[in-house]
Amino acid sequence: MVAEIRTDGLVDAERLRKTLALLRDAGPKGVTKLQLTRRLGGVSTRTVDRAIGLLEAQGARIERTREGRPSVLHFRLGRGPGWDEHVTSDARLALRLATLTLAQSGTLLWQDKLETLESLASAHMSTRDRALFEALAKAIRVQGGVEDPIEVPDVLEPILRALQEERGLEVDYQAAGAKVPTPHRVVPYALTHDLYSGGAFLLVWDPKRQKPIHLRLNRIGRVKVGTKAIVPDPALMERAARFQIGGWTSEEAPFEVVLRIEGAHWVQAFKESPPALPDFSGRIAKDGQSMEARFKATHPYGASRWILQLGEAAEVLEPAWLRKEIADRLEKAIQAYRRKRK
Repeated sequence: MVAEIRTDGLVDAERLRKTLALLRDAGPKGVTKLQLTRRLGGVSTRTVDRAIGLLEAQGARIERTREGRPSVLHFRLGRGPGWDEHVTSDARLALRLATLTLAQSGTLLWQDKLETLESLASAHMSTRDRALFEALAKAIRVQGGVEDPIEVPDVLEPILRALQEERGLEVDYQAAGAKVPTPHRVVPYALTHDLYSGGAFLLVWDPKRQKPIHLRLNRIGRVKVGTKAIVPDPALMERAARFQIGGWTSEEAPFEVVLRIEGAHWVQAFKESPPALPDFSGRIAKDGQSMEARFKATHPYGASRWILQLGEAAEVLEPAWLRKEIADRLEKAIQAYRRKRK
């Protein structure tokens, strides 16, 4: 809950906000009492003193220093009052990075929502912080992702409402390769965002198939909120959400993958930035040239999707059935390259 602005007979809420803005825009240089009287429209020094006092009484930290010859009192803002709605350039920059990153990782729907929040945040920045943010924002580059356009932009609202009210959903979903969408009656559990595949998914319980399934948001067409419905096995759904990789999940118990990764560059990369795989751990060899990595998954396609990006640097050690599956897929890839092209 945002604190209310307390005023007195000399200083109203608008003047108090303007005093705060002037202090903030002054930055580390600070602002003198004379400068404040002029910028507040020629008010008296008594009014400035009361405004400073009111701000401090409501939680602001204002430093006072004397500088120059003759020495002149300067005010510097250390912290705003409890009702301060100011958004710092750091916070605004973090929001911009979130927007760019989520858009690049495959969901323009998130970008649309975050840009609405960004416009609200921009209205609560000081002039100084806005200038700093704009300078920093020009230097940001986020690339290497994908675009995942949502064909029906209003799918999110009914999904969120169904999640909030514990209701079922009727959705038209067009599976990969299907010519027309198919209607489904499902119980939503969670929205998941996967950076390996690039995209956002809705994890649901499918009563007809009696298992959890992942629906990619950009393949959902018509959405209708249904009647009250609950997930029969929340623990199963939580497991499906936790151990999904690349959008692939299953009702099965998670299995552990063990693999050897060769190459000092890969070892260093995983040491500095371990992949956000379920229960990931790594043990680096003494010479630093290889490592043994472990993680868990519930679906073989999720595990193999990540492993195959490492190419010849990765060798699956366990489980045996996944080792064979990866070997078979790599052999097929080799055969494709060996075939002569006309």
